[in-house]
Amino acid sequence: MAQFAVIGLGRFGITIAETLVKKGAEVIAIDNDEKKVEEVRAFVTNSVCLDSTDEQALRAIDIGNVDAVVIAIGENIEVSVLTAAILRKIGVGKILAKVDSELHARILTIMGVQRTIFPEQYVGREIANLLISQHVFTYTEISKEHSVVEISVPSFFVEKSLKDLDVRNKYNISIIAIKSTKPTVDELGNNILLEDTNVLPSAEDVLHQSDRIIIIGKNNDVDALVKIAEKRKMQE
Repeated sequence: MAQFAVIGLGRFGITIAETLVKKGAEVIAIDNDEKKVEEVRAFVTNSVCLDSTDEQALRAIDIGNVDAVVIAIGENIEVSVLTAAILRKIGVGKILAKVDSELHARILTIMGVQRTIFPEQYVGREIANLLISQHVFTYTEISKEHSVVEISVPSFFVEKSLKDLDVRNKYNISIIAIKSTKPTVDELGNNILLEDTNVLPSAEDVLHQSDRIIIIGKNNDVDALVKIAEKRKMQE
C-alpha cells in the first residue's frame, strides 16, 4: 500500500491527506500545532505533532521510507526550505511543496524538490491523484463528479482499436485524445521525438504502448480504470 506524509495541516494539506486516504493510501499527517493534529487523527493513518525542522523528530517517525512527502507550509518560506533540506538529507525520494512565490519555487527546485505547487494553479485533490498513481500525468476535476485525466495506455489496451475496446460501455469513460511521440529529424539534423495529439480519435485508431490517452468520465469510473491498470501492471 502506498504511504505518504503531509507536513502542514492547513486547508491545502488536509485536502491532500483526505483525498489520499479515500483512495486507499496510508497517510502520516504532521504539524506543530496539536489542535490541527487532533482534527485529522480520526481519518489518517498516523498524526504527529512535531517541528518539521527537527531532523531527529522526522527520523523517529521513519519518514525516509514513505513514497512521497508533501510540504504544505507555503506561507513560511524559512520553515519550508529547512524542512525540504532535512528531507533531502534523510533520503526522501520524492518531495512536493506548496509555494507562494516564484523565488520560493526556485529555491526549492535548486534544492532538489521535484515539484512545486502554487495553490492558485492546483487544488489538493488533483495533487493527491497525481501522487496515488505512477500512470497518471494530469488530473483535472471539471466538476464535483467528473474529471479529465491523462494516463499512460493500460497494458490491456495496447494494440487494440477504440472500437474493439468499447470503453464507453465497459468502463463508462470516453477517450477524447491520444498523445503519441514520433521520431523525426529537426532542421539541424538532430534526431528528436515529436509529440502528436489526436483529438477526438476515430473508432479505428489503435493504441500503442508508448501512447498516452486523455479520458473523461465520472470520478469513480476514472479511478476504477486507473486501479485496474495498476493492478494488471503489478501482475505482469
